[in-house]
Amino acid sequence: MPRNRTVRLAVLGSSVQRAAPSGFPSSRSSALKRRIVVGALVLASLVLITVSFRSTALDGVQGAGATVLRPFEVAAGRVARPFRDTVAWFRGLVDAKNENKKLRLQVAELRRQVIVEATALQQNAELRKALDYHGPPSIGSFRRVNAAVLANPQSAIDDSVVISAGSAQGIVPGSIVIEPTGGSEDVGALVGTVDRVVHNVARVMLLTDNESAVTSADLANPQVVGVVRRGGGSSNVLILDRVPKEPRVTVGDTIITAGTLGQGPLRSKFPRGIPIGTVVSQSNSDASLFQNIQVRPFVDFSSIQSVIVLVPKTSR
Repeated sequence: MPRNRTVRLAVLGSSVQRAAPSGFPSSRSSALKRRIVVGALVLASLVLITVSFRSTALDGVQGAGATVLRPFEVAAGRVARPFRDTVAWFRGLVDAKNENKKLRLQVAELRRQVIVEATALQQNAELRKALDYHGPPSIGSFRRVNAAVLANPQSAIDDSVVISAGSAQGIVPGSIVIEPTGGSEDVGALVGTVDRVVHNVARVMLLTDNESAVTSADLANPQVVGVVRRGGGSSNVLILDRVPKEPRVTVGDTIITAGTLGQGPLRSKFPRGIPIGTVVSQSNSDASLFQNIQVRPFVDFSSIQSVIVLVPKTSR
């Protein structure tokens, strides 16, 4: 090989070998510039945010920017509205279907309960007839006399009301009085008993009177039987007294008239099943043999508008 060609190849090789490492400083420089730019933008953003919160110097710029961007915001909202409405419609449709499914299940369960209860009532009536069973009087054993309340309690110590029906309508002392709107639609809630009667007017002794006492039971647990009487001072609270510590009463249980027959401390002239109130408090004390049970009555005794007097059908 000629000497000149060898020299040229050596020179070219050395130049190529030197050019290769020259790219690294350029890459490092570009990365460093990008980091500087990003850091400057972040710093500028923090400065602008700080100035925006602490000063009103940028209010004009912000207002102008908002004014310029407002048409774009409105246009974007109009474009996105159909999509939002569509999503909301589908979401509402799914929720409505789920709610409809739940309601159908509840209706089916209630229908099943009605059938079971109706069947039990029918069987109960058939068994009573077959056994010639004579139990406590029921609501169906009474004739109903509707009356308006002429006078509500006149003072804090007055526990009576005057009603617009009396002996002319078959009412006698001891007649049971209920409020049509206090309990269930068919039964009502217990108000008290008639203690004085004239021709077309009668006076009703309320359940809150100190002389009033009603043998009652827990609807959820018929084994719980006691006497409902006035509470410690408030007419909004009654006491279910003389209930043994077992079985225990639960807060929220409904208390009804027990309808117990016979003589003794639990004798009752009331038909079974008249709602009285709801248990709001239950506790036990080592110093007492009985549970401490408070009952909130269904009736607001301070503002009774009308009543129903239960008169035995054989009394007229």
